[in-house]
Amino acid sequence: MNYKLAKEYGLENKLKRSKNMKKIIFSLMLVVLILGVLVGCGNKGTSNDSNGKMRVALLLPGSINDGSWNTAAYNGLKEMEAKGDFEIAFTEKVAVNDIEEAFMNYARTGYDLVIGHGFEFGEPALRVAKDFPEVNFYVSGKAPENAEIGKNVGFIDQKEFEGAYLAGVLAGLMTESNKVGYVGGMKIPIQIANYNAFEAGAKSVNPDVKILGVLTGTFEDPGKGKEAALAQIDNGADIIAQAADSTGVGAIEAAKANNIKLIGYGTDQSDLAPTLFLTCFFSDIPKAIGMQGDKIKEGSFGGDVWKAGIKEGIVDITKFGDSVPADIAAKVNAIKQDIIDGKIKVPEIYQ
Repeated sequence: MNYKLAKEYGLENKLKRSKNMKKIIFSLMLVVLILGVLVGCGNKGTSNDSNGKMRVALLLPGSINDGSWNTAAYNGLKEMEAKGDFEIAFTEKVAVNDIEEAFMNYARTGYDLVIGHGFEFGEPALRVAKDFPEVNFYVSGKAPENAEIGKNVGFIDQKEFEGAYLAGVLAGLMTESNKVGYVGGMKIPIQIANYNAFEAGAKSVNPDVKILGVLTGTFEDPGKGKEAALAQIDNGADIIAQAADSTGVGAIEAAKANNIKLIGYGTDQSDLAPTLFLTCFFSDIPKAIGMQGDKIKEGSFGGDVWKAGIKEGIVDITKFGDSVPADIAAKVNAIKQDIIDGKIKVPEIYQ
């Protein structure tokens, strides 16, 4: 009925009320629709609402099959999954330029905890965390200098150099040629500190030892690792230590081909050459990663940097190989205890 005709019959007020009612009903329907969309978006991908599991994603700089740094983190993620109350995902070989976007992709899709495995993930994590305050971000590595760390960001500054120091002590006691090879990865703080501590450990028990060391600049080139180790062997090294992830696999191959003693890194690598490995130094990454989910549940996650080494049970060396004499093993263990007791302070040198 049009307004003119309604007025003619004295029904204009009724028509106005009818139109107003339609507007009210339409507005209410629109509000309900918007609320429905918002609720749907809020629940999308939120694990605790769907299956009761916390969703955890891991970003790795290398391959889960490197038998070292990346494998250790992946093992930690799988251990979380095995507990039954975590749903996991991971991305391998994340290039530095892609880190920020990788963090955001997991944050957008409802993950509760996103882990960046390496110091290079620190600054991107801090940036992304500001835009996703409901998501927790964890970095396995040293925090950027003077960083403002939000409540949803956590770092572990693992004192891996303490393990490198013990490995150096063992190398210094075991070498017969007084020449020890060392093959590292990228020239980043943790790698530089590990190399310096390894050398310091070796010289603390054998002032005459010479470390034939190189940081290859890569964690992903076994050929370069093999080439570096062969050069060190040619120069008289009778032990090769490697701390270079996939690059280190090449160093291990070179040592095996020449029957040279080995010191590994990241995980227990002794099964790669049981008769040649003396030990491996490592950070207990699975333990450190697993702790973060528990911290979130307890409400104690984030806002800090946890500096953890041998005393805290995060850094260590693996069991000694069969070729290590009992008296040398005892000396290394005594020095380890001195580190725990604070009698020895391992040099922490990042240059």
